[in-house]
Amino acid sequence: MIEKSKYSNNYGIYRNIKSKLRQSKMSRDLSYLLVFTFLYKYCSDSLKDHFLLSIEDKGITLKEAFDNSRIEMEFEEDAFHMFGYYINKPTAFFDEVVEDTFQDNWFIPRMYTTFRDNISFVKGSNYEKYFDFIFNCIESQCKLERIEYDPKINFIIKDIIYSISKLNIYEQEFTYEDVFDGICGLRPILADKDPDYMNSLLAEIVFSTKSPPMDVYTPFLNDASLLVELSSKTNLRYGKSFAKGYDPITFCCAIVKLFIHYFDLDDVFLEFENAFDSTDFYGNSFDVIVSNLPSIGGWSSKSINTNRNQEILKRNRRRQLQNMLSEQFNVNEKFFAEDNKLNSALESIIDEIDLNNVNDNFTGEYESLKENEYLFLINLIDSLNDDGFMVVSIAQSFLFKNSLETLRKYLTYENNYLDCVISIPGDSRRYMRPEIICVFKKNRSSDEVLFIDLTKEDIIKKVPLSRIRSARKYNSLDGEMINKLVDTYTKRQIIEKYSNIASISEIEANGFNLSVSRYVDTFEGEFIQLNDLANEKEEITSKIKELNEKIDEMMEDLDIKF
Repeated sequence: MIEKSKYSNNYGIYRNIKSKLRQSKMSRDLSYLLVFTFLYKYCSDSLKDHFLLSIEDKGITLKEAFDNSRIEMEFEEDAFHMFGYYINKPTAFFDEVVEDTFQDNWFIPRMYTTFRDNISFVKGSNYEKYFDFIFNCIESQCKLERIEYDPKINFIIKDIIYSISKLNIYEQEFTYEDVFDGICGLRPILADKDPDYMNSLLAEIVFSTKSPPMDVYTPFLNDASLLVELSSKTNLRYGKSFAKGYDPITFCCAIVKLFIHYFDLDDVFLEFENAFDSTDFYGNSFDVIVSNLPSIGGWSSKSINTNRNQEILKRNRRRQLQNMLSEQFNVNEKFFAEDNKLNSALESIIDEIDLNNVNDNFTGEYESLKENEYLFLINLIDSLNDDGFMVVSIAQSFLFKNSLETLRKYLTYENNYLDCVISIPGDSRRYMRPEIICVFKKNRSSDEVLFIDLTKEDIIKKVPLSRIRSARKYNSLDGEMINKLVDTYTKRQIIEKYSNIASISEIEANGFNLSVSRYVDTFEGEFIQLNDLANEKEEITSKIKELNEKIDEMMEDLDIKF
């Protein structure tokens, strides 16, 4: 949690930007422009300050350094090695562009082209791939020129860009990352933004079970908050990150978020596709899979584009073959693109693979799982390493929905994948919906499942209004609650009205209903015996009959008739 004070430069600018955004409609053009401007500013200031520091003892200006071919070459090599990118002339740095051209017509389109045309990368690097994705999205999804034709909007947006130029990317009190999260993370452009409290819970469970380094796969990237939360739990980078996302603006925002949170993008592998189409990631297996699973809604195996799914499967099988040839036979990567005979051979092998039989292990009573809306859960578990585990938040209906009984039986009785179920309370005042956290493990030695009920716990605590991270986050996860949860999970404790352990046979006896309330008794009050209740009802009935008879006698004496 970050301490804000009236002397925070970034916080004052942040509030100023928020105020200006309220004066304009948050169009898609503006959404992309905000994400782009934050990226440009961060890239420029990081690199420029590094260059200035490196020539501090040389007594020359930055322009003079760039004019010196030897120093300029050293700049480029150093930038590629340390930052993954290079800005090739001093007039292309963000502050210089704002200072020199801010008052010019067509400032916004020119600002964009200046950055795009003067940044370079190591050929084939992830930095090149992701930055090109952002540039392509801006050019295909929005028209920056349109802003110039609306004087009022143009004035507001230019004012916002100018405010961003005054941010300090190194401030620790209210950081540049805080400003980005506050501006981009709370706007409608990120409608599927992860709930922070759930991210924290997922991250705590992950690091209570696994220690870095580890490869992590997030099939539903959203705005990358979950990956950032995971990295914040340890001072060590936890390994390689893999993720999929399918909304262009959210995907762009996720790239920038990871970048400004110090992720090395060459260790981050993102694919722009829907994990509902295919959870497979080029045949890779992972130490950890963690995700906030979105609402299934209209998605199901029946609604998935079959042709699209086949394309993804073919692509992933090809990647697996290429990896095998590279690792085991030292085949150079460039041959896969240049050697026609090799390409033809690979295509012939892939054509011989029956992609439709990937789920042929579903036979007998489990054959219906081929059409199950949660089939991707099984596919995700199959993507785990032998000692891997998966932590996901999922809708409550998964635990008791009748149509999912066979799936639950497959995950528990048939394969013993399910390790723990945690019930999370909902609170509409805090924008929290009731949810479930499920932990799955690939190879479990125990046939018991731990159930934890947090519905009676106050998982959120109020923090002083002077301690905020963004405009509407005045709540924080309770540290004592987290410690109790992690302790209960790691030690598999049974605590009255909080946690319990159930065997697979007990779950089978409950018809594979996994509702936490079936296994953790949280009832408050006295139990009433049915015999006592029946006797009390009989006594009340007798008294009512006796009272009615007296009333009838009195009415007869008074000669009252109805």
